[in-house]
Amino acid sequence: MAPRFSYARPVNRSSTASLVGALLALLLAGCPRSGGSTSADAGPPLPASNASGPAPTAPDAAFEEDDVRPVYPLDAVADPLAEKLCAGLVETQERRRAECCKTPPGLLVTSECVRMLSSAMKAKAITIDEPTVGVCLVALQRTYAGCDWVGPFPPGPPAECLGIFKGMLPAGARCRSSLECSGTLRCHNVGPTTPGRCTTTKPDGQPCGGTTDPLAGLARQTKLDDQHPECKNRCIQHKCATPSPDGAACVTTKECQDGSQCVEKKCQKRAPAKLGQPCPGEVCEGTAECILGKCAVKKPAGEACAADFECVAGCLKGDGGAKGKCGMRCDVR
Repeated sequence: MAPRFSYARPVNRSSTASLVGALLALLLAGCPRSGGSTSADAGPPLPASNASGPAPTAPDAAFEEDDVRPVYPLDAVADPLAEKLCAGLVETQERRRAECCKTPPGLLVTSECVRMLSSAMKAKAITIDEPTVGVCLVALQRTYAGCDWVGPFPPGPPAECLGIFKGMLPAGARCRSSLECSGTLRCHNVGPTTPGRCTTTKPDGQPCGGTTDPLAGLARQTKLDDQHPECKNRCIQHKCATPSPDGAACVTTKECQDGSQCVEKKCQKRAPAKLGQPCPGEVCEGTAECILGKCAVKKPAGEACAADFECVAGCLKGDGGAKGKCGMRCDVR
């Protein structure tokens, strides 16, 4: 049965950029193509021949259209496993929030996830394991159980739901998402209406971080850059670059090499701070976070607070004062 499509904003921040791209793709359907990719965004060079492995089932000719179209077809037939997984990934958090706040659920984008994933599965560009999907769905229910997380900073998808897609396309193949690429290959230059190619990481100096992967966003694959890295080293300020050595100027710790942090605007060798210790480089040990300059854990309901980010859910200030108590907040997302 073909899925019903609803083109609406996502219910969580991690997929906002991807959804905007997907919606843009639909709005552009039927518009004339204007130009193509330039050498500036060509990405790393393609290999002389495809690596061993299954050939992509969708020939390149399928992408050569006179009109701008979404990379995933609008008439995809829904796969039952894709329906089950997408419903869990897209709806679990929002439906639980609606129950806690006693309000109708917000607008959902389940059908867009189903459409794209079903198409990728039919083309044998992606495979997913049914038992693994079951583990993910159980973890989602556990993550969003209760109401003490409801607020502007809800928890992200659990680890059991990350990296569960197996890409089947080899190096050099046309792709519509990095999730379709085998191993650690990346779908470079992909966009809502523009296919990319599965290739290796970009060298230093190449632009990075400027493309949208709608399927990865809707499927809430927040660790995509770890599993399918874009750069050989790191993407720093939208350019692939080697992390700076100790003593070099910096703005954030991401610019420094592993084991170092950006402290007083210079990269310095420094171990993660322990719970309760100052965190000038904003790096803490374990699950602690750098909150108001010290490594701490989010406060549960009932504890004193001054800002939402101190709490598991949010900071309630009934009298509008500077101080409040942590608790569920339904008035903000």
